[in-house]
Amino acid sequence: MGRCLSRRLLLSSRPRSLPGAWMNTVVREGASLVIGLIGTALLAIGLNQIIDIGSCVSGGSYVVANPCPEGSDSLFWLTFAGAILWIAGMLMSMRIFEPGAGQVLWVVGFAGGGAAMLIKAFTQSSLPPDAKLGTTITGATFLPMGLILGIVGIVQLVRRRRAPAPPKKRATGGTQRADPWTRLKALNDLRSTGALTRAEYDVLKTDLDSPPTDGDRFTLIRQLAAKRNAGVLSTEQFEAAKGRVMRG
Repeated sequence: MGRCLSRRLLLSSRPRSLPGAWMNTVVREGASLVIGLIGTALLAIGLNQIIDIGSCVSGGSYVVANPCPEGSDSLFWLTFAGAILWIAGMLMSMRIFEPGAGQVLWVVGFAGGGAAMLIKAFTQSSLPPDAKLGTTITGATFLPMGLILGIVGIVQLVRRRRAPAPPKKRATGGTQRADPWTRLKALNDLRSTGALTRAEYDVLKTDLDSPPTDGDRFTLIRQLAAKRNAGVLSTEQFEAAKGRVMRG
C-alpha cells in the first residue's frame, strides 16, 4: 500500500508532458535572460553617464559650483528603467540561488558592474573626486556580492554532474537489481549533493536491506533528484515531492 502511494505521489509531481515542461522552462529562462541583459545594458549606460557628471544641482535662485547638464533627468529615468528590467528578469527566472538565468543576471549585474566601476574609478583621471569615492565604494561592495553567488553556482553545477543517474531498467521493464554496496554508494551520492538531509539519509539507509523495486522510496527519490538536476523540477518542487515520498 505504501509503495503504491509513493508511486502515485511521484506521478503527481511530474509535469504532464516532460518535453512541454522542458520547453516552457527554456522559453521562460531565455526570455528572462534577454529582458535582464537589456536592463543591465541600460543600467550600465545610465550609471556611466551619471558617474561622469558627479555631484550637481539644478534649479533654485542660488549660484551653484557644478550645475547639472541638460538631459540629466533622462539619465535618471534610463538608469531606473534599466534597474527595473534587470530585477524583472531575475524574478521571471526564479532561479537566483540555483543555476539558471536569474543567477547569471545576478552575477553579471553585481560582479560585472562592480568590476567596471572599480576599473573606471582607478583609470579615469577626469572623474570628479566625490564620484570617484562613491564609485570605488559601490564597486568594492558589488564585486564580492556577484562573485560569491557565481562560485556557489559553479559548485552546484559540479555537484549536479556528479549526482547519481536514475536506475536503469531491463528490457522486460523490471528495475535492474543492484547489490547493497552499489545502492549504499548511490545513497551517499544523494546525501553529498544535498538531495537528502542527514535524517532522511538515516531513514533511507534502513530501506536498503529490502530488495529494490520501482516503488521503493530510495528509487523514487533518485528519480526525483535526476529530474531536478535536469531542470525538469525546481528545487521547491523537488523538496515538496520528496517530502510526500518520505511521508508515504
